[in-house]
Amino acid sequence: IKVPVEQLTEGARWEVTTGEAKVTVVAFTDIQCPACKAAEPMAVELRSLSGVRFVHRHFPLPIHKNAWKGARALEAARMMGKGWEAMEVMFEKQAEWSDLANPDEKFISYAKSLGLDEKIFEEKYKSKETNEFVGVDSALGNRLKLSGTPTLFVNGEQVAASFVLGRVKELLK
Repeated sequence: IKVPVEQLTEGARWEVTTGEAKVTVVAFTDIQCPACKAAEPMAVELRSLSGVRFVHRHFPLPIHKNAWKGARALEAARMMGKGWEAMEVMFEKQAEWSDLANPDEKFISYAKSLGLDEKIFEEKYKSKETNEFVGVDSALGNRLKLSGTPTLFVNGEQVAASFVLGRVKELLK
């Protein structure tokens, strides 16, 4: 499918641009999704490539019981300046928190390990604002009728995760 880049990026809060953006990659991910964890090294590489504008959107899937809370934890960390670092830690420790009845304490411990004030993090994590931020991204994914994660778009065109890096490098030539 092809979607206007503006529609994919409007209201996005997670964005990294290295150099002058020639290619826009938009990634819809679920922090509890094993396939998203597997695709993360590629996303890290994309975020470092000169000429790439990388935009992350949350798309927590209902089959993952802690995905919405995980996305809220990421938003709280982002608001405190450590979003990408929190994403790295939460993917790395996915097995630790995925099956917990309540992952709140784990998320707070991760925030603390990143040097964030745990009280401020907890307030932000539990705030209406983080819930709304996740909701905006999730609603966009639903409007686009996304069927799973990770779902990636390169300049508005949906591209399978395994082909994204090659496609981006081709466009950067």
